[in-house]
Formats: sequence, structure tokens, C-alpha cells
Amino acid sequence: MHLAENYQNLLKKNLFKHRDLYARLVFLREVKPEAFCSAGVIRNLIWSVAHDQHYALSQTEIDVIFYDAEDESGFEQRHLAEILKQQFPENDWDVVNQAWVHQWYITEDGASIPPLQSIQHALSLWPETATAVAVRLLENNALEIIAPFGLDDLFELKLRWNAALVSHDIFMQRMEEKQFLQKWNKLSLL
Repeated sequence: MHLAENYQNLLKKNLFKHRDLYARLVFLREVKPEAFCSAGVIRNLIWSVAHDQHYALSQTEIDVIFYDAEDESGFEQRHLAEILKQQFPENDWDVVNQAWVHQWYITEDGASIPPLQSIQHALSLWPETATAVAVRLLENNALEIIAPFGLDDLFELKLRWNAALVSHDIFMQRMEEKQFLQKWNKLSLL
């Protein structure tokens, strides 16, 4: 078994073992099967496990992303956020239809971005490689993983800047705001 496959199995094992997160994946599959849990909730779980820390999901922001070019009004995004908040009010739900991010996202220099083409495309622009991970539970309980940079940095505890959209200054600002190195001292800043 090569490393990438091993990391995929480890991700699945950790997600399935965390009852609260697994319950949210199951519910998400029931209400919007094409939606993915992504970003911090996955990264923080894996890094907490690697540091032998308990990862409590209450009071945690959970990013949910999907791609629906037909939902120009944003109804699906608002509706899904409402359903998730009703079912799991202890979480702060950040639900974003990636097909319409170009309508509101502005770069540091005030420019708009072109329309995103897919979930993969969206993730490929996120500030850190270890954060650019999305998962969804399929009907057969298989886990679909989208990680344009792979899972190596996530599991090898590497904080690596992705220069595709944000500057290194913004990346460093995020490091300070999120206090990654203070929370998880085994991380390497590259």
C-alpha cells in the first residue's frame, strides 16, 4: 500500500471514529448528498489526533461546500445552512456554493476572481495545502475525498502556503489568527 492510499485510509478511520463528525457526515449525505465537509474541521481533527488531543466538535465552525451552477439565487446555500443549524445548533455552519464565489470574493488588490469550475478547482486556491481537503460520505459508506495537494501535508503536520490566490502575508496572518503553531506544536511551517 503506497503512502497516499495509507493516508486516505487513516483519514477515513479517524472520521468514522469521531462519532460527532460521523453523525454530521451521515446527516449531510441525507439532506444534500453532493455536499462536502471541508477545511478546518478535517484539518483540526487530524492534527488533534496527531497531538493526542481530544477534538470536541461543539462550538466548532464546520465548512460545507458544494457546486451548483444552477443555484444563482443562493437558495440552496441558505436552505442547507438552515437545515444544518436546526439539526446541529452547537456548530457554526459556513455553507458555500463554490459555483458563485466569484460573485463576492475579492483579492487583496481588489480584483474579482474568475468563476470556479468545480470543488477541486475551489480547493486548489485555498491558502494552506493541509486545509484544502473535502470529504463526503457516499451511500455505500465509502468516503469521497477531494484533496488537490494530496493528504501528505495534512498527515505529516506541514503548514505549507499555497500561492495560487493569497499572498504570503495573508498566509502568515492566518497562521497568527488561527494560532496553529500554539495549538499543535509538532507542526512545521514551510
